[in-house]
Amino acid sequence: MVRRLARRVITLSAVFLMVMAVLINSPALFYMATAMVATIAACALQAWLSVRGLRVERLSPPAVNIGEVVTVSMIVWSERRIKRPLIVIRDLLPPRLRIINETPSLPIAPAFDQPVQTRYSFRPIRRGRYKWSRVEIEGTDTLGLITMTREVDAEPAELIVYPAPLPLNLNLRPSGGIGTSEAESGRYRGSGIEPRGIREYQPGDPQRYVHWASSARSKGLMVKEFESGAGLAAYFFLQQTPQSDLGSQGMTSFEAACGHTKYLVDEFNKLGATVEFPSLEPEVKGRPSWDVRRQQIDEILATVMPDSSESLASEVLRTKSRWGGGGTIYLLISIQDAELPGLIAAHRENEWVCLVFDASDFGMVAARNNAAESAFIRQLEGAGAQVHVLPKVTQFREKQTARRRGLFGGVK
Repeated sequence: MVRRLARRVITLSAVFLMVMAVLINSPALFYMATAMVATIAACALQAWLSVRGLRVERLSPPAVNIGEVVTVSMIVWSERRIKRPLIVIRDLLPPRLRIINETPSLPIAPAFDQPVQTRYSFRPIRRGRYKWSRVEIEGTDTLGLITMTREVDAEPAELIVYPAPLPLNLNLRPSGGIGTSEAESGRYRGSGIEPRGIREYQPGDPQRYVHWASSARSKGLMVKEFESGAGLAAYFFLQQTPQSDLGSQGMTSFEAACGHTKYLVDEFNKLGATVEFPSLEPEVKGRPSWDVRRQQIDEILATVMPDSSESLASEVLRTKSRWGGGGTIYLLISIQDAELPGLIAAHRENEWVCLVFDASDFGMVAARNNAAESAFIRQLEGAGAQVHVLPKVTQFREKQTARRRGLFGGVK
């Protein structure tokens, strides 16, 4: 505002002096006006050059969890032998990426013979995979009268934001399909002796399972994992049609489904259960370590979107070869699927758990085909499924999670 006002004052003064110079035939006033106009032109040229001939490289982390700090570094090279005033680099983040606590990058003055680095940070509060490449460069002249902006391509960046677990107060246990299950006795108190892998030590792990060789290499305690029980299996299916994503902003039903699934996966891992997403990933070969498997599942839950044209029942039936041998099937539902009761009744060899969202919890009071309607719930229960209507998750849950982590600031 101050720069714009100063530029207008100088321009109007130059025009006034030119007019007066003509009226009174004064060469001195004319020269003064010409000098002022030349000054404005020189400032405009310097500001224009300040945002040209620059090359920007961006460095950012590949993945973070919701609420974690993302620090992005930008290295700027000047490809012209000119002396530049201070410029400001702004990253043009994807509109879908919701962030808080953004810290702006500091102004820099790139030189031809030496790159200059600046950085900024933010905290993402929406899961997903995000890609961007454009940056906005703002430069000015030495006097600060003229400001120029320009968008250029920088080093492409890709960021995966993993969902935050949303706890559920439900007593859910995956069944073991064929054979007995030791889910109730825990991973280490079971009779299984087959090693599953090595992971970081967690409070409560028996000291006799510490893997000393790995602990010495990693400079932290590592423990051995063992198979627990016989074939515990949980298969997750999320309703992915666009109509099933209830709510227009904040915490939608699909975002809540991803958060609840993340929580359940972590809980089932404590029982040593196998967790799969038959419609979202190829068949899992072998038994990867939990660290590897957790990253795979995090990426699935971060990138899955409600954009499928296939009904939930069709997706489940299409992947029957993956779950047909037993195990527990978890269905996260927000709208009615008329084919589900018949599918569940026809496959009673599996245990079926339906986790249902109520449309009214997401501002959809008059929603058609609300899965929480009592008639549809009776159909599912009559077919043999356990049905749990999930508690309301408010659109402010993201802010509450941020506050628990000690975060403050507005949501963008």
